[in-house]
Amino acid sequence: MKFLFVTYRWGQELIGGAEIHHRRLIDDLVALGHSVEIWTTTGSKIAPVGHWGVRWEEGYPAGFMMENDVAVTRFPLAQPAEWRLKAAAKFLQRRIEAEWADIKEEFLDQLLAASDGTDVELLDGWHHAEIQPNRETWRWSWKRARVSVPEGFRGTVWINGIAPKSGRLSVHCGGRTLAEAQVHDHFSLTVPIDELPSRILEMRIGNPFQPIRDHRTLGVLVKEILFRPPDESTPMQRADLANDYRALGRRNGKTWWDHLWNAATRRPPWMSRLFDWLRGPRCPELWNALGTPPEDVDYVIAANLPWAVIPNVSQACPLPVLSMALWHMDDDYYYWSGYIDGLRASRFVLANTEFSAREFFTPRGIRAEFVGPGVPMPGRVAADFSSASWKESHGIASDEAVVLTICRKSAEKRYQLVSDAVGKLRQQDRLVRHVLIGPDADRREVSDHVVYLGRVSDDEIEQAYRACDVFALMSESESFGMVLAEAWLRGKPVIANEFCGPAASLIAPGEDGLVARDETTLADAIALLLDNSERAKTMGEAGRKKAEERFVQRAATERLLAAIDDLRR
Repeated sequence: MKFLFVTYRWGQELIGGAEIHHRRLIDDLVALGHSVEIWTTTGSKIAPVGHWGVRWEEGYPAGFMMENDVAVTRFPLAQPAEWRLKAAAKFLQRRIEAEWADIKEEFLDQLLAASDGTDVELLDGWHHAEIQPNRETWRWSWKRARVSVPEGFRGTVWINGIAPKSGRLSVHCGGRTLAEAQVHDHFSLTVPIDELPSRILEMRIGNPFQPIRDHRTLGVLVKEILFRPPDESTPMQRADLANDYRALGRRNGKTWWDHLWNAATRRPPWMSRLFDWLRGPRCPELWNALGTPPEDVDYVIAANLPWAVIPNVSQACPLPVLSMALWHMDDDYYYWSGYIDGLRASRFVLANTEFSAREFFTPRGIRAEFVGPGVPMPGRVAADFSSASWKESHGIASDEAVVLTICRKSAEKRYQLVSDAVGKLRQQDRLVRHVLIGPDADRREVSDHVVYLGRVSDDEIEQAYRACDVFALMSESESFGMVLAEAWLRGKPVIANEFCGPAASLIAPGEDGLVARDETTLADAIALLLDNSERAKTMGEAGRKKAEERFVQRAATERLLAAIDDLRR
């Protein structure tokens, strides 16, 4: 068979999870004797423009080339003026803010039902977290923003921040006004809390700031939200400004997916088209060429979300289209009617997990087949490699156990949960360290017991896998969780976040790994594995067998070819 892959960017130095996924599948199809051609753009680097827009940069010459016996055709980008991108991003942001304003308090109550009632949660009305030079997290509110109160809280709330314009700041709950004040520049608003009709506090800013060069409506820049119980001997609770409603949504599973899906289908189609244009790639020559694709192509594989590739391919191409949708079910960035229509128009979606095929795509009228990303077999390490030497080189004592996490260092990956759980075990005088590998996206400080290595070479990653005792990934947002399968292939027991359906679904709890939901259950899971080395070894070996049978590249490629055979019958 001949496959035409259509993707937004392609190049040896462009390495991300999606690109690794594409490259491995293409290499394996070629190794099995199939023909593959790639159509892509001349773009290489991308830079954000506001919250929604992306500026693509030309990095490759247009035209035809060969790479590893695969023909690559590149089409030039259409680059709009940056002021157009900014103006469109600002307009779309206003519409999204208006959409959230229509959400009823009952839905937020549904979200809060997923909470254990002890945490402070940022709900709707907040822009993305901003890390200051001193590594503190600050956050801009919209003109209306909501935050949850711990169950049964009594006492005082302090909201401290900066108001760029003089205006009235008020706090409300269930129709009652709890506090209000005229604020400007640095402010501190005191909110007394007694008996409340709801766990939701709503901040309203009477005179929001709408800067010309910024896509956002800015209310106040919040530096901290502090909760002080009446008993001053009880420690204050501080809201985690790096956390927001998405975390609660992820814990609420299908209710959250349904909300996002319904919101996407209610939007007018032009909003989705505008989002596609803002995100890009804007490549009309590519879409026009798809109208008359090569006659010998059997299937077109449209790759990538949240970019405009899949909806454009499904609309432009007369050939059978398969969608390689690396969809994060919990992420509101993916929910646009153009994406939904594009997935429905494809012959089937190459789902990353059986869970996503069964629980997400199929109930929404989208045919999906579990294919999954392929994971490579372990690399080699030097014959004289020893875990003790590796530990020593990173300042870890030889008798300390290592809990390894590999992920982007950002809030949604929940790496801090692993650090906190390890810290809890160390308070119990357990000899254990947390090793974290991955690019520093949030620039937040790590705890003293964390060895943060940042972005490292493949050789260093291989050594870390071999040296660790337990692998833990507490990310709440994954389409698969490739590092879990990688750890299994090294015979390591794994722990995943119970609230991340795709990742947790890979594990048979107690057989090849464990799942956890918070700091306490994660600490218990780590302790169980460290205290029962034989059981941990048995789980790791069971995971190795599962990964070798189901998650290596050849197994994924064979599932794709089997699904195509079923399609042809």
